[in-house]
Amino acid sequence: LAQNGMIILKFYLHISNEEQEKRLLARQKDKTKAWKLSAADWAERKYWGAYQEAYEDALSRCSTDEAPWYIVPANKKWSRDLLVARTLVDTLRQYKDQLLDKLVLRGEQELARIEQIQKPAG
Repeated sequence: LAQNGMIILKFYLHISNEEQEKRLLARQKDKTKAWKLSAADWAERKYWGAYQEAYEDALSRCSTDEAPWYIVPANKKWSRDLLVARTLVDTLRQYKDQLLDKLVLRGEQELARIEQIQKPAG
């Protein structure tokens, strides 16, 4: 995809083991959020370390210069959202002129087609 000009941003939102437990307990106590839980959430917690190793392996193998992984600390939702938004803005800002040039070219092409259609017959 990146070789075809697609802008790829991949985010790994990392929460700590303690934060995950806190969130699971909060969901368990709140009947309006309990639907988000499953018994597997609690059963799988004993494999936390193994999951972290697997994530590290996958992230290192799947990160490239054209499509890097951004590891975002996500214990605090406001800072997670801010970091993701900043990364999006900083990355897309680099493409602003290029994207505007493409939009102008597309507009010029469409205007030429419209002009052809609007020409009087004769």
